Amino acid sequence: MTVPALRPFRAEIPQAALDDLQNRLRGALWPDDLPAEYGVTNERVRTLAEYWLEKFDWRAFEARLNAYPQFLTEIDGETIHFLHVRSSREDATPLVLTHGWPGSIVEFLDVIGPLTEPEPADEPAFHLVIPSLPGFGFSGPARSAGWGTHRTAAAWTELMSRLGYESYGAVGNDAGSMISPEIGRLVPEKVVGVHVTQLFSFPSGDPAEMADLSEADQAGLARLQWFYENMFSFNTLHSQQPHTLAFALADSPLGLLAWNAQLFGEHLDPEFVLANVTLYWLTRTGGSSIRFYYEDAHTAARPEGPTTVPTGLAMFAGDFQSIRRFAERDHANIVSWNSYDVSAGSGGPRDAAGHYAAHEATDTLVGDIRRFFAGLNHGWPLLASAHEALRSAVAGVTDFSAPTPCSEWNVTQVLQHAAGDQLGYAAAITGTGGPDFNPFAPSGELTGPAAGFLEPTLKAAAAAFATVKPDAAAVPTPLPQGALPAPVAVGAAALDAAVHAWDIAVASGQASPLTPELAEALLPVAKELAEPLRGFAYAPALEGPSDDGVVPSLLRYLGRDPEWTA
Repeated sequence: MTVPALRPFRAEIPQAALDDLQNRLRGALWPDDLPAEYGVTNERVRTLAEYWLEKFDWRAFEARLNAYPQFLTEIDGETIHFLHVRSSREDATPLVLTHGWPGSIVEFLDVIGPLTEPEPADEPAFHLVIPSLPGFGFSGPARSAGWGTHRTAAAWTELMSRLGYESYGAVGNDAGSMISPEIGRLVPEKVVGVHVTQLFSFPSGDPAEMADLSEADQAGLARLQWFYENMFSFNTLHSQQPHTLAFALADSPLGLLAWNAQLFGEHLDPEFVLANVTLYWLTRTGGSSIRFYYEDAHTAARPEGPTTVPTGLAMFAGDFQSIRRFAERDHANIVSWNSYDVSAGSGGPRDAAGHYAAHEATDTLVGDIRRFFAGLNHGWPLLASAHEALRSAVAGVTDFSAPTPCSEWNVTQVLQHAAGDQLGYAAAITGTGGPDFNPFAPSGELTGPAAGFLEPTLKAAAAAFATVKPDAAAVPTPLPQGALPAPVAVGAAALDAAVHAWDIAVASGQASPLTPELAEALLPVAKELAEPLRGFAYAPALEGPSDDGVVPSLLRYLGRDPEWTA
């Protein structure tokens, strides 16, 4: 199949469209004034409209946008517009950044420089892909239905592959905070981490879930209830009759300004607000953008089970307040949870200070993104080597029902056990998640590809250990010994993965992925930890020559026969 081309793009709005906008604003008809309880006030809209007419310079914004490389491509029947700004650094991590409504790519323009070319130079650097959502801005108007969270996430995975990125992170705000975790759900083997500004998890209805909530969480629920009772009409209308509203949004820039301004806080500078609103107006996407809500409200596809990709939250006071107890039900691998208050006051309860954090609190958000991905990337080489050995062994299996050296288990059961153990270490460190099956009674049945089953468990363990400082004296583990010094805890997880990699490899007739270098690093760990584990994890040590190499020595110490055959 021929992959659609990536076409360079520049924003070049005809002057006639700008003149028409000015004329419509001058000739606008105004409603009678009413207090703020009735919605966005005349004073608020008039102040923005006057700035739009007299001060906002689209050509200056257009030049700012065109300073970055932009492209168009066709994905799933729609034209997708995106910025692609690569760092000069060879070690940069690719990120896909996703906005929401009534935002746009404008949200992320301020973070491009700090993320791609950080100062100082020892900070992490990133290659940035910033797409316009289907039906938004230069990705619209949308021609087809169905562009909600899942379909957009699938399109972004295709976009990143098309750009040659097979390992990347996902960052999001608003709708992007729903899309980014879904990207990780779709391709967990590719997504190194998901960083969002909201985790939209709500009470399930179970009364036990509400017991002993902290004061902060209770305040967050109260804030959510207030928002539902006073500000939620936009969501209901978008979800039920978006096209009815689309006529007004397409015909009146004043109507578009008032409707979108309800979700742009009064504390925001007019340049930012109007850059977003003007982008919607000039691309005729006021109506197609709000269909995102309708598509999500009417989709039959619902995710099953929690996400497993390492997840980080940077939450801002004044915005939606995520509640960790609910979030951990939906996301099994939350490794970073930070709350910031950067509001400058004013605005009242409708202001939602911090919602556009990439613009409002650029340095704070950039710092959180850097720390999150740096934590995932520093890793532990010993654990990475053991995980790679396990991946390699599983990739070479041709018969998953073959017997193994591991008790009475076949290859599938050893795989399930090894994966469950890695989730056990992740759960011990993070306090969340863990396997949803008994690793010591594996079923021997998989519902999908083995690699797809294994990879999220390895990522979960790697992400959990990435949060552990090298000098940590007491790292929680699922072992009877409990908390262990960081190097020993890491070694224990690596030992488990490496030995089961050997089990699977020899059962499949493959060369052993347990290298002498890996075995040499693991043997001291085994001698420190194995004795209390004999009987349920390792068999009694076997006698053997003392000079036949470190790999056989390690295997025999753990009760494995180095010469085992099926």
